Amino acid sequence: MKGAKLGFIAFFLLWFGGGCQQSVASQFSIAGAAPDYLLVVIVTLALVVNRRTGSIIGFFGGVIQGAVAGGHMATYVITRTILGFLIGWLTGLEFEGNIAVAFVVAAGSTCIAQLTFLLMSPRGAILPFLLATIGSAMYNGVLAMPLYALLKRVSDSPRR
Repeated sequence: MKGAKLGFIAFFLLWFGGGCQQSVASQFSIAGAAPDYLLVVIVTLALVVNRRTGSIIGFFGGVIQGAVAGGHMATYVITRTILGFLIGWLTGLEFEGNIAVAFVVAAGSTCIAQLTFLLMSPRGAILPFLLATIGSAMYNGVLAMPLYALLKRVSDSPRR
């Protein structure tokens, strides 16, 4: 997937993910674990693009995440850009992605992003934060599977 098609899909998904993060993420919270829609979008998009494009998607996802959260803009931008780069780097390793890989990568990325976020902007209560991170990782992994399947289908569609 390249060019204008990728740009349109990335713009739409990041915009939609930011809207969902702002409006419905807290309503779908289960035992303190809320989904991170923007992180799911960044992970799934980065799984179908290269390192450079993954970094760009991560950067803009971090900017949107920081704007929606109302603070810690630099922390969100740094963590999301690094994740976009690393996940985009996976596509250069010649592996065949599937929905199980999307689950594992999304769950692992959530843990890495949240732990990095914790190191960059410390919080008072660490244990509840870590428990919520594990729950959010599972939540994000489940959400990443159908989105990855959809993106894979769109990116692999034959030209007519």
